[in-house]
Amino acid sequence: MVRSLICLSFLVLFIQTLRAQAPVKGQCATMEMDSALRARFPQLGTLNDFERDLQLKMVEIKKRMAASRQTATVVTIPVVVHVVHNGESVGTGRNISAAQVKAQLETLNDDFRRKVNTPGYNNNPVGADIEIEFCSAILDPQGRTMAEPGIDRYNGNRTDWSRDNIEGVLKPSTYWNPDKYYNIWVVDLNEPVPGGGSVLGYAQFPSQSNLPGIPTSSPASTDGVVIDYRSFGNASKGTFPTMRPTYNLGRTLTHETGHWLGLRHIWGDANCGDDFCADTPPQASESRGCPTGRVSCGGANMVQNYMDYSDDACMNIFTLGQKARIRAVMEISPRRSTLISSNVCGTQVATRPTSNFQANTRRVLLGGQVRFNDLSANFPTRWEWTFEGGTPATSTEQNPTVMYNQPGKFKVTLVTSNAVGQSDPLERTEYVEVLNQGLCAEVTNFSGTQTVIREPGGTGYLAGQNSKRTQAVSEFFDNSLGYTNLAGATLKFGVAKAAQGTGTESVVTVTVWNGRGFQNGPGAILGQKDVPLRVILQDVANNRPTSVTFDKNVPLFGLPYHIGITLPYASGDTVALVTSSNGESLFATAWRQNRQGDWLRYADSLGINVSHDIIGRIGMKPSVQVQASSLFIDAGQAVTLNATGASVFNWAGTGLNATLGPQVIASPTQTTSYTVSGSGVDLCTANAVIQVYVRGGTVTANEPLADLALAVTPNPSDGQMKVSFSSQLRGALTLAVRNLNGVEIVRQNHQKSTETFEQTLNLQSSASGIYFVEIRIGDQVFRKRVVKN
Repeated sequence: MVRSLICLSFLVLFIQTLRAQAPVKGQCATMEMDSALRARFPQLGTLNDFERDLQLKMVEIKKRMAASRQTATVVTIPVVVHVVHNGESVGTGRNISAAQVKAQLETLNDDFRRKVNTPGYNNNPVGADIEIEFCSAILDPQGRTMAEPGIDRYNGNRTDWSRDNIEGVLKPSTYWNPDKYYNIWVVDLNEPVPGGGSVLGYAQFPSQSNLPGIPTSSPASTDGVVIDYRSFGNASKGTFPTMRPTYNLGRTLTHETGHWLGLRHIWGDANCGDDFCADTPPQASESRGCPTGRVSCGGANMVQNYMDYSDDACMNIFTLGQKARIRAVMEISPRRSTLISSNVCGTQVATRPTSNFQANTRRVLLGGQVRFNDLSANFPTRWEWTFEGGTPATSTEQNPTVMYNQPGKFKVTLVTSNAVGQSDPLERTEYVEVLNQGLCAEVTNFSGTQTVIREPGGTGYLAGQNSKRTQAVSEFFDNSLGYTNLAGATLKFGVAKAAQGTGTESVVTVTVWNGRGFQNGPGAILGQKDVPLRVILQDVANNRPTSVTFDKNVPLFGLPYHIGITLPYASGDTVALVTSSNGESLFATAWRQNRQGDWLRYADSLGINVSHDIIGRIGMKPSVQVQASSLFIDAGQAVTLNATGASVFNWAGTGLNATLGPQVIASPTQTTSYTVSGSGVDLCTANAVIQVYVRGGTVTANEPLADLALAVTPNPSDGQMKVSFSSQLRGALTLAVRNLNGVEIVRQNHQKSTETFEQTLNLQSSASGIYFVEIRIGDQVFRKRVVKN
């Protein structure tokens, strides 16, 4: 059966997975925990780049195995079991005995080494010796000999634990460095599952790779597995009265350790889903009990696999495909690969340290920060860092954070020491690359000829409404530099038509999606903004792009995203985005959603390779944003305006009840622009403008819009520019220029007596960057963003 790769990216998410106790039917809390964790840590995302590298590494490992080099190097993972109790004496209740811990770790080794102690271990020809062993840590994080090898007893002062309390309280206060220890928490996990049964355990999947531009951001403080104390141990190896029937042979830890090492449930968490291991047959759902001979999805199910939900006594196999996946994870996943060199299962420290370290990213934006993580062996007690090009230039912290304010490639040096002596210096040249791009930027994929393409084989437009009823179109941005915020966008429309008889309240919805859909297609909606059709009509008539400021900063979490528009058909209006000519784009960044709701690349579905003329305004810092409770009101009707992104806000415009604060109320009698300026924090953009439209009038292509009457040319420029302002307004006029922080650097006073006001500006002595040209006349304020090269 050909397996689908639609859910390919789910594996490499940092997610938690649950094994639920029978008799739950059709219940799996994996996706529940996945949703909860991504809501808590949205930066985790999906990482197809990591899955790609994982698949390539699996191919390499399988080739090694096929070449008769069947025996891999056996690697050893040090384990610390945090026995969480409520004050019971050792060996009683939750405070389980050392013998019970020993029996569980023996079982873990039996299963991962395919030993004869595993019932039925040799009944499956595809069964694999994973060639990973688990040892009890002898040394604690300070290098001291542990009283009980591999056991850290902790009085949690409560009878039971919920998952929220475990993640938010227990783990962060008790975890040991996951680069050196496999953390296992044994707790009273007294949490029922909807439909019956209870949670037995859950695991954290491997962190993503340390590829350029992809931060290693999954929390170290929660890395490991959690097991209910009644399912921890092996009743066949001793008398452990707390263990429950059915799940009393230690396979809960084997199952969760499989997740911790990158394996998916064997049924792929879907009906006939994919676990990305070709030698595990697909099956319709999890197994219960031991239904040997069960058939679903066109074949016999491997109900004995450790990654199913079968009873402990039924489980006996990992496959060769699962082995390849686990061994690939051990080679490329940061906190898994470093465990191999941890020596905490050895003897008391007797040698000087060996320095080692890792950075959370090796490519950083100008003004960005890099966090360094010490991975040195032999328990150093002193660290001496040197950071070429960094601030600070030196540090004695174990895990320092360094800012880089100049572009280039820079060296990092670490020397560590302990009571025995000092390490040799570890010097990594050109280890950190600082890009000559700031914390605020504009990005676009567009390069070529501005074109409006008709719908191939139909009527309407490729990037707009058409006879195939395209529901939305988008442009993909890979966000390789990891920007975190999207403040706004600029979209060039080539077509805008209002339906006959339409009033003045039609809107076009500009939408931002994450890039977590199939093959990096649009996934969940991150933000939206309604743009009045009348604005787009005027922009198209004047051959200029449409600028959009979102109501609040759209969080990107350093991950890929899409910007585009949804395309309603009920109103009869028509819009279409400008694209490059077919063949001018090389990267297949243009997508559209068909009438069935499926997202497809233009290149894949139509053989057309273009990019939309869309610019994103992104940053590592916030921008001032503004939203209105209503865009369209009757004359004199109150509308609430809210600003975000700064700590101090100053408003300008007619009919306001106040000029200070994040929220004001306006009651305009005519269509009016309101400007808010923010300060108090470091911002990418300190000003935002919103227009409130008073009902009345008709939509025409030549309808003047006051907030679009200001033009600055050329833009960008070398600083020598001309300001043009066309409006019926007359009287005293102030022309000013502000920087990104809202500081006024130019101020001129003029008298406007004609419809058009023109004035030259010279910013050649100012630094390169982004500025705002501002015109104030009466109570009206108009601004235009300009770039000085």
